[in-house]
Amino acid sequence: MPWLLAGGMLTGAVIVLLSAIGLAMLLLGSAPPPKVAAGVSVAGVPLGGQTLEEATAALAAHNFAAQNLTLTDGERQWTVTLGSLGIDVDATATAVTAFDAARGATVQPWYTIDLSRTQNGLVALADQVNIEAVPGNPPQIGRAMDVPVMLSRLYENLAGEIGDGVFELSIIEIEPPEPDSPNVSATERTVHVVERGQELALIARQYGVSIEDILALNNISDPNLLYVGQELTIPAAGLYSPRVEDAPPAPTTSGKSIVVSTGEQRIYAYENGQLVRSHLTSTGRPETPTVLGDYKIYVKHVATDMSGPDYYLPAVPYTMYFYQGYGIHGTYWHNSFGRPMSHGCVNLPTEEAQWFFEWAEVGTPVRVI
Repeated sequence: MPWLLAGGMLTGAVIVLLSAIGLAMLLLGSAPPPKVAAGVSVAGVPLGGQTLEEATAALAAHNFAAQNLTLTDGERQWTVTLGSLGIDVDATATAVTAFDAARGATVQPWYTIDLSRTQNGLVALADQVNIEAVPGNPPQIGRAMDVPVMLSRLYENLAGEIGDGVFELSIIEIEPPEPDSPNVSATERTVHVVERGQELALIARQYGVSIEDILALNNISDPNLLYVGQELTIPAAGLYSPRVEDAPPAPTTSGKSIVVSTGEQRIYAYENGQLVRSHLTSTGRPETPTVLGDYKIYVKHVATDMSGPDYYLPAVPYTMYFYQGYGIHGTYWHNSFGRPMSHGCVNLPTEEAQWFFEWAEVGTPVRVI
């Protein structure tokens, strides 16, 4: 019967179609997984022909953190590892980028950075990189790493800054401090233990003596040959504190108040008009000056991140803001107190910043002169 023939033909067609689908599914199921295009590599690691999982494993095993990075300051150079500055490569993200790359492409790694480790690594290099500013005839102009600016550069464009294996240091040129000796004693002595990043000129200023006084007393012929842990005999009773009659007047005769002298690079604490503490500080450089005028502390943070147009600093300790983004705070990235070094804030050694932080309340007047 015709309808039986038609039905038989339809049944045969369905069987053929189902067989074709089954064959296609079988072929798809056994098809090899997609792979990275031939000739693709990442920083010298060949990945062509590897699956995504294989490429990720190859990158993870490469240990990018051990690769060298050259730091430069003009003709001077230092070699460090990426890991010593808290820099590594995200193997998974880099493998995905390589997987999408065209045949024969060279793919840039996806870098990661731990800025806290970066700042520690840069500060540890200060003894090698920084050059002391020394008074004399002629004076020796100093050079110091600008750690906040370098952290900002790496934070904003990590791959662009280190992709060629070279990182140019941001450097501040330092004018030497004026020599003075208001505090020299014929009999009293203090032992000073040299800390990382300290310079003889500023150690002398801390105690109110001259470099020559320290050199003579310690039989040192070359002021550049200081080392961390060295004990220096200082011809003074202790850290220099200005006489009350030489200090600037207090902003108020009642309660607590603070004066910051940008000319003297010194901070003063007053209580009921009486000077109770003073220490060397570092205020803003000429291109980023500290604001002058009368203000009040409006907020305090035990630790806070700071950033600006060209700098980034994580976990700045004992910060007291007195006007917009200007604050008094501890400083872990330099030890050059006694000369302008900041981007506008008032830098103090961390221990000294802690004293002011615990002593002053929100609302304490701050006068910057």
